Amino acid sequence: MIRTIAPATLAAFLATLSTAMAERPSGETPSEARVVIEADGHGVRGQAWQDPTPTLTLGAELGVDMIPAPAVLVPDMDHQMFFDEDEAAGSGKLGTPLRFAVPVGVELDVNDGQWLDVPGGRLWRLELASGAAWTARLHVTGINLPEGQQLRLSNPGAEDSVVGPIEGVGQFGDGSAWGMAMPTNRTLIEWFVPHGSAADALPFAGVDYYYGYRDIWADVRQELEGGVAVGSCHLDPVCFSTWSDESNATVRLLFSGFVCSGQLTATTAADETPYVSTANHCISTQAEANSCQFNFFYRRNTCASSATASAGNSITGGDLVRTYAASDCTLLMIRPTLPSTVRWVGWTNQSIPTGTASTCLHHPDGSYQRISFGTKDATSFNCGSPQTNYSRALWSSATQYGVTTTGVTEGGSSGSAFYRNSDKKMYGVLTCGASACSNTTGRDGYGRWDVAVNTSSTGFATSLAAGADDALEDNDTCATARAIGPATYTGLVVKRLDEDWYRLSVPVGAQLSVSMTYTHANGDIDAQLFSACGGSVLLDRNGNVNNEAFNYTNNTGASELLLRVYLSNDTRNEYSLTYSVSAPAPANDNCSGATAIGTGDVAFSTVGATDSLPSLPSGCNSTGTTIGKDVWYRFTAACSGTVEASTCGAGFDTNLAVYPGASCPSGTAVTACSDNACGTGSTATWTVTAGSTWYIRIGSPTSASGSGTLSVTCAAPPCTGDINGDNGVDGIDLGLLLGQWGGSGTADFNGDNLVDGLDLGVLLGAWGGCP
Repeated sequence: MIRTIAPATLAAFLATLSTAMAERPSGETPSEARVVIEADGHGVRGQAWQDPTPTLTLGAELGVDMIPAPAVLVPDMDHQMFFDEDEAAGSGKLGTPLRFAVPVGVELDVNDGQWLDVPGGRLWRLELASGAAWTARLHVTGINLPEGQQLRLSNPGAEDSVVGPIEGVGQFGDGSAWGMAMPTNRTLIEWFVPHGSAADALPFAGVDYYYGYRDIWADVRQELEGGVAVGSCHLDPVCFSTWSDESNATVRLLFSGFVCSGQLTATTAADETPYVSTANHCISTQAEANSCQFNFFYRRNTCASSATASAGNSITGGDLVRTYAASDCTLLMIRPTLPSTVRWVGWTNQSIPTGTASTCLHHPDGSYQRISFGTKDATSFNCGSPQTNYSRALWSSATQYGVTTTGVTEGGSSGSAFYRNSDKKMYGVLTCGASACSNTTGRDGYGRWDVAVNTSSTGFATSLAAGADDALEDNDTCATARAIGPATYTGLVVKRLDEDWYRLSVPVGAQLSVSMTYTHANGDIDAQLFSACGGSVLLDRNGNVNNEAFNYTNNTGASELLLRVYLSNDTRNEYSLTYSVSAPAPANDNCSGATAIGTGDVAFSTVGATDSLPSLPSGCNSTGTTIGKDVWYRFTAACSGTVEASTCGAGFDTNLAVYPGASCPSGTAVTACSDNACGTGSTATWTVTAGSTWYIRIGSPTSASGSGTLSVTCAAPPCTGDINGDNGVDGIDLGLLLGQWGGSGTADFNGDNLVDGLDLGVLLGAWGGCP
């Protein structure tokens, strides 16, 4: 099915471009007294991760990709009109990003696509294309997919262009998704619906086809027109091998319909957080960051004038971490899995003096990667206010292919780094300038990175110290595993260099249920279960899918299991974790089934326990009268004296109550109770006579459950007069008293520091066996 769709208005674009050209607000000038922190550029620490297996289209995965999909044709557009608009608006100049594509709204109906019967359900497919577009990218909004359904976006004929699976309301949580911008004018939407799921209407509200009128992939097609950098003076980084690490960190940013440059940027902790630095005038909102496609390694791979460029690797979707307009700096974080051969660049927060030899790697006019050599030749430049927040650059010549030329920047180079040659540390990002192959002495301006980092209100220094982690750290090893109770934990972060370990309370014979939710394309999260540190793997979940879930019946003999969560590729991903335990109620769940005990230690577990009556009297715990998920013990005293019952050291918040009598309590009266006597543990004491019976009840004021040890001791009162400790008062004790007569000693029973007739009276009154 072919039809023509009218293009959407460009008013929104022009308004955005006008706003981008507005004057930047002034910012704080950094103090000379600020602490200097620097990050060194670095590569992968240890062994590199494995690049993930590329995601297939649903058609290829389900074996129907050879069947042509119907197409909706977007009309050809006047490219020169857009170039004229760009020239008038200063696109790519004066601190504005370079536009390469415009959105065309396309109205779609479920009847426009083609349904195919496939294993497990049905597949809906539809192409959108335009004959004259250089590139094409899809933006889908209003996504709301029922459970089991999914979307995938791709560019037919373009390798590794699949985005998805897209589930629910998409990975950004706002119902939107972005496809790739690739060197093709074809795009494909695929929608899988499992058997039994309704599919009467499309599961999304709108589609924009981003029509690429500027050819940002020309050299991939071995053509020298359209969007190739307009001058002939540019230098290829492949000819300057000492900058190979920085070249591997340089990235072309394609966001909405615009293009800029950026670079993967190290933290001081060198923890491989996938930060990308660029210019604020390029990306300054979360929506722009979400739309960002990160294109690594788009460059020539041989130092020859006849060489062509490879398309490199593209991944899409990012987050805005920090932005600072006053020095035109932005810090992003990439969501998807990084290519394993990337590198990070170092940076400095020092103010760099004039005359410093410096270098820039960038994507002029949105084309393949180039390098420029020059010098910082002034401490201020008119890129924004205040001008002192911008360094000025002058470019110099270099020789490649046997020819000496001067490398310069162009629109599309915005956001690229200015490096100090001595240690290759970044100290600025490209904001504006006049350099061109026709004006090689034109100056360029770089937003000062040190201002963004040193200005305390920006938060750059905090983010760049190390990538953010979750509140359950430090739990990087089995030995430091975090004990958690059955619940849902959100906002968790796992890193390649920082895996997560958890201790889970699972009674023997109980079933453990674990589920983890995450986006597989952002890094494959896997999980393993152990019964002990260094023990064998009880269960291994390493599927290449969104989310993981499993059940495990604990027959290990241990009441605690260890869960390891780790990344098998990429450097970082976020996830949520839910675990629950299904266990039969303990035999002593109610007072009628109370377990008989004496003094000593007994292991207890309240997992699976229910709530029983009576409630506690007021004042027995810190939260009111609750003693939830409780278990019962029947204690018979073996001595006359004081009994202490303790749950100190239990792995959850406990409270404890003691009831008198030979039968279960019928009222709220208690002999002793305790809450939080030792951390979250409890300790109760009361007086007993030998042979008396008591009920000890263990629960939780927060209705938590877990396991611990109940310790019960019984101490008889001291036997006054028994000086030699033989459990009786007799002639031996009398002889010892007479030996201490007139002085002080152990026979001073009344504590007056004198052994005399008063003490003799006490001894004679206690004559006989001790109680």
